[in-house]
Amino acid sequence: MTVRWWRDLLQKWFSSISSKYRVFVVVLFVASLGLSIYIHVPYPPGRPSPLDNLGLLYTDIVYGVFVPRFLDPVSTYGSLDHSKASEYWYNLHAIENLVYGRLYSASQCPVPYRDYKFEYPPLVAATWYLSTCTAYLYTYHFIKTPSNLLEYRSVVESYVIPIHFAIQVGVLLAFSVLTTVYLYKLLRLENTAMRLLLFFVLPSTVLYITYNWDVIAAAFTVMSLYFFIESESSSKRALLAGVLLGLAIATKVLPIFIAVAILYNLLQKMYKAQEVRGRAWLYSAGLLISSAIPYGIAVALSQKGFSDFLNHHLTWYCENCLYLPLVQDIHSSVHRILFFSLATVAILSILAIEVSSRGKLYTVAFLALSTAIIFNYVFSPQMMIMLTPIALLALPQSALIHYAIADVANALIMLMFFKDFDLRAFISKYTNIRVAHSPWTLDSPVQWAAFIRNLMLLIIFLSVLHNELKSIGRGANTPVGEAGHLENTKNT
Repeated sequence: MTVRWWRDLLQKWFSSISSKYRVFVVVLFVASLGLSIYIHVPYPPGRPSPLDNLGLLYTDIVYGVFVPRFLDPVSTYGSLDHSKASEYWYNLHAIENLVYGRLYSASQCPVPYRDYKFEYPPLVAATWYLSTCTAYLYTYHFIKTPSNLLEYRSVVESYVIPIHFAIQVGVLLAFSVLTTVYLYKLLRLENTAMRLLLFFVLPSTVLYITYNWDVIAAAFTVMSLYFFIESESSSKRALLAGVLLGLAIATKVLPIFIAVAILYNLLQKMYKAQEVRGRAWLYSAGLLISSAIPYGIAVALSQKGFSDFLNHHLTWYCENCLYLPLVQDIHSSVHRILFFSLATVAILSILAIEVSSRGKLYTVAFLALSTAIIFNYVFSPQMMIMLTPIALLALPQSALIHYAIADVANALIMLMFFKDFDLRAFISKYTNIRVAHSPWTLDSPVQWAAFIRNLMLLIIFLSVLHNELKSIGRGANTPVGEAGHLENTKNT
């Protein structure tokens, strides 16, 4: 049944694209995803980084999360370092079973939150459990079981990591397809379907789409917007729209800002029109159920694990954040205070915008998600994958030029991250700069790129918000968002 659903979805979508446009979409999709997979694939073991730049090879899927938990506790000398294991593992018996090859069934597979620290939300944890458990069980049952700790490292690097990465890429590929299909459906409604091509050619898409799990949240968010529009003619679709946005929140927390804006608008309309009530209740119920159940399961697995998940995010440092030029101590609590303060002001301003059309819906969604990302004290570069589809829907063509500049600067963050020392050494020939590997501090070229990205996005955000609030002030009947789409249609 699942195979048939995917086949029907792709057939309907493919047949809806004009024959001229079809070739470009397929070629760019394959090229973008194929290049992303190629530069990140962790095989063969010890593979040299593309262009001798670890920033290209690096992914959170392998080097950010897997290696510190599953590989680093076993030293290169063949011993289990319990102090390193204790940094992440609550259940040392579980890691011992893994490293000594005592894994016989899925019930013995280590579980995120319960057996070890995991800093990502529940739906990511579910895909993570699937890929790690499958990779270990398949390797130990059908390829090789390690007989000692030195062999464990070799087995993990040669088989477990590639299988784990392949499964994760399969999941990300499926959600990339869903993002593409439903983004095209929405763009076609606005006669701006050609914008879909921009999604594939932006450098951040290529670099980050198989780097982390943001495309899953992007797919759920775009699908939710599509079915929310459909719910105007069929209130049952409102339940599905709510469920999908709830799943986006269970994948990455930040889409909750979109939920707040849409829920507020629905509640406002409930008091004006009786017929909106059913739609609002269905949307709210779907949103609450699909977001609460995954987080509830995480709490049930381990209250300590879930508490550590929350603390990880609430105490994280200023990562490429907007406030670094003002407060240069990246660990200062001022960054968090500024985020919560400015985000509150921004979201209250956004709530003044009535979602009265498709254009307004896209604009409000863009402003809400931008608030969660731009003003955050953590602005990881992969977050652009969540924002780009909404930007393509909401922004006028003139603003997309600035957005493309921001995207290029965003890609440079990881491209320069592991080359920070070399870049500083080169720049020091012409000006006075501290030569050290410190890509987190303001004197780093990495943070210069982050500043350009943040500034471009802030200008776009303030411009769109200003136009929307100005239209409310003069009682305009034509939504700014729709005016932008008319301009886009003419330009296209």
